[in-house]
Amino acid sequence: MDSAPTFAATEADFLEQIASRPLQAAALLQLIHAVEALDNGSKADEWTALLMQELAEAADVNGLFMVLKDRAPRLAVSLKVAGFRDILRKAAVKDRLALALIEAAGFGEVSLEESFHRLDLLFALAPGALVIAPNWGIGTVRRLDDFYKRVTIDFAGKPAHAMSFAAACEGLILAPRDHLLTLRHNDPEGMKAMVKGNPGELVRLALRSFSNMPVAKLEELLVKNGFVAAAGWKAFWDGARRALKNDPLVSIPAKRTDPIALRVHAEVHGDDWFNRLAVMKDPVKILEMVHELEQAGKLPGLDDVRRGILEERLNFAVKGAHNTDAPLYVRLAVTVSRLGFLTPPVDLLRAHLWEQGRYIKAAGALTVRDMQGLVAFMLAEGGAANIRLLDALPQMPFSLLSDVLAALKGAPEAAAACCALLKQTKAPPTLVNWVFRSRQDVAAWGDLPPLIDLLGHAIMIVEAKLSGESLRMQNSLKQLFGQPKWMEGLFGELDLPQRQYLFDRIQASSAWDPTTHRTLLGRMLKLEPALAERKKAVHQQAQTAVRQTSWRSIAEKQAQYKRLIEVDLPKNASDIAVARSYGDLRENFEYQAAKDYQRQLLQRQSELQIDLRQVKGTDFSNVPHDKAGPGTTVTLRLEDGSARAYTILGEWDRDEALDIISCRTRMALALEGKRPGEAAVIPVPGGEAAATIESVSPFGEAVRLWVNTQPEEA
Repeated sequence: MDSAPTFAATEADFLEQIASRPLQAAALLQLIHAVEALDNGSKADEWTALLMQELAEAADVNGLFMVLKDRAPRLAVSLKVAGFRDILRKAAVKDRLALALIEAAGFGEVSLEESFHRLDLLFALAPGALVIAPNWGIGTVRRLDDFYKRVTIDFAGKPAHAMSFAAACEGLILAPRDHLLTLRHNDPEGMKAMVKGNPGELVRLALRSFSNMPVAKLEELLVKNGFVAAAGWKAFWDGARRALKNDPLVSIPAKRTDPIALRVHAEVHGDDWFNRLAVMKDPVKILEMVHELEQAGKLPGLDDVRRGILEERLNFAVKGAHNTDAPLYVRLAVTVSRLGFLTPPVDLLRAHLWEQGRYIKAAGALTVRDMQGLVAFMLAEGGAANIRLLDALPQMPFSLLSDVLAALKGAPEAAAACCALLKQTKAPPTLVNWVFRSRQDVAAWGDLPPLIDLLGHAIMIVEAKLSGESLRMQNSLKQLFGQPKWMEGLFGELDLPQRQYLFDRIQASSAWDPTTHRTLLGRMLKLEPALAERKKAVHQQAQTAVRQTSWRSIAEKQAQYKRLIEVDLPKNASDIAVARSYGDLRENFEYQAAKDYQRQLLQRQSELQIDLRQVKGTDFSNVPHDKAGPGTTVTLRLEDGSARAYTILGEWDRDEALDIISCRTRMALALEGKRPGEAAVIPVPGGEAAATIESVSPFGEAVRLWVNTQPEEA
């Protein structure tokens, strides 16, 4: 049996090798490690210094660099970072290219580890070497220039591309032999066959080569580098997805924005996995792990101990999301209910979501599947749950309202609740939008208001000053009005008086930009040529009519314009830039949403510019009060004996608390020009009603203060 090496034998071996030429740096380093293992660190340092001196004198730059990297922890105790560069310079004093590469490594400017990393790359940039650049893909090094300190590389899309050594350090990597781009470079025909016959393996190679990434990023990568044609992506991905579906080493997420994950080892949902879950404290991760187990089909047959771990961790996660994260609380509550756990009790989970309308607040951040689960969870309470949801329709975002009405399709109480809301003077924008997009579903509602009334709601919404979800509904309705087939279908259901009313209503509205406004009127004229006379009459009136509104509303509109220019448009531009960085603009939801919003903002900018140019401010002083019109308060007496009073002001003026209405509203138009004692037919919820003008008078002090007070947002 061989005895362990002694110090004397190791020293004799070292002295023999250091005297031979050429020097074998790797072998001598092994002897330095051996003597260091014999608890003789000082001797190892002495031999290191001797070896470095001999390598420098022999001009062996590569060997010296190997020793410096290996012994850096010991050398750094007494040697500054720039000192490593100076030692290398001594060995490269007669090699101009090596000197240029050493300078480009940035010793003293970056960390020592980074300088070593850069020099490793630079020394490997020999002619014929394969490298990869993010912008250009794979390329072959053609030559290195020590005078201009640059490397020339032949990329597929950019031959003879020159890069400085410093830029090469930051933008290049040596192409690994098993990298996707290297494999194609070495065997292009074999890669074509893989794309066609084994798309799953191509995806695995892409993930190994470029790390985990979302589907959109994967598509961008493979299309940009020419592996898959843009038109053939869907077929390719369908095939790859089928191939990867049952691969335990590949995890394809449900959300396109989450990365496809390539595991080193197959996930085994055994004791180790449950032990990790048992100590997990992140509520989001807990839910992800439970869903992972569920998707893997491992829930059926779980023993009581493991089910207990699931239940306990979900209970822990629910407590973490309580009062802090409503969307996460919804997903956890639905999961607890779906899996049949008793803790926490589902009635308490549901009660927390009912409280303060938390389920409504959460809805905006839920996926389609989560939203459907939420609605089913809330309705599962039974009893009065239907009524509670229907009572909350006006507060719901469009997505939640749609799912609630889909779940209650055919329920009499749903039809009754919606009809009651639509008969009000102001119907919820979300419900109006849903009704126009679901007319087949509501056709059987016997108590639905007439179509012309629904169109009146839509136009009022389009004209209103809105924000948030209501603004989104406003823009959605504008898009509907812009669809020729939609308008043609609705126009066909109206009789001539209703068509005339709709034409007059839209013609008098300033809610659309001039181009869209002309298009809408032209479309209606084409469907009903008899409306041309009404257009001429209104046009003649418009020649002399003056558009007015209060100074308060002018200031408010100016504030909106200022915010649009100084806040909304710059923020939108920033959002577009961020979304563009996600790649794959064709299926990039964030980019498309930001661009859609940009179009809405630009349209709004055009509308505000036109409005501020055409509408004049006034305080309505010295307005005659002999008949109803802007600047007057009109008191009505209805047939049932009740009285109502409205103050009619300018185009943009409205305040429900003070009963101020715009001169463009249906009520104001019905009262226009009426004198005390005259009869009028006014709009009311569900239709029209007869009324008598009791008095026409100047508006009161409260309205005068309102007209002359600057709004807060201005």
